Amino acid sequence: MKTKKQKQSAAVPILFLSVLLTLTACKKQEQPQDEAALMMRAENAQDIEKEQPILALVLTSRDAPENEGLIESFQEMAEEQEAELLIRFPDVSEKEALEAQTLTGSFVLCEVDPIEYQMLIINELVAENTDVIAIHPNHKDALDPILTAARAAGIRICAFGQEIGEESRDIYTTTEEASKGTADLIKQTD
Repeated sequence: MKTKKQKQSAAVPILFLSVLLTLTACKKQEQPQDEAALMMRAENAQDIEKEQPILALVLTSRDAPENEGLIESFQEMAEEQEAELLIRFPDVSEKEALEAQTLTGSFVLCEVDPIEYQMLIINELVAENTDVIAIHPNHKDALDPILTAARAAGIRICAFGQEIGEESRDIYTTTEEASKGTADLIKQTD
């Protein structure tokens, strides 16, 4: 007659063997059965890894005559680049935006809503993990620091319409070439 200890010793290999068989069966179920299934998994993983780039267009005002054409050209370009397009503009008139561009010196006593709104928009876009910002700046000197900070956060900047400092932009282009210049920056983010 076997002792209790002998019975337990005999049960250990059987228990180990049953755990090993269970794990082996589970592992076989996880592995793809053929090469086609393995390829399908790899393609799905690539689709997941490749995120849609986020592009933002920041305009000078809500009623600038250039807005319609710019928005249309950026929509076409974003579709071609398979990018998500965010369109932002300060809630100011074209007249207010033009006045802001001419300001010099201290802004303490001035109405600077066009500039402040663009600064807030840039901050929001940084928080939204935007990849590329195309901006028609309302004021060169005032926006330089915030655009430089956005670049430091890894965002590429395309300035157009009003030139800004080299440290605060990746490229400067004309209004007509803004969507093309921005498309080039999107390609560099891949």
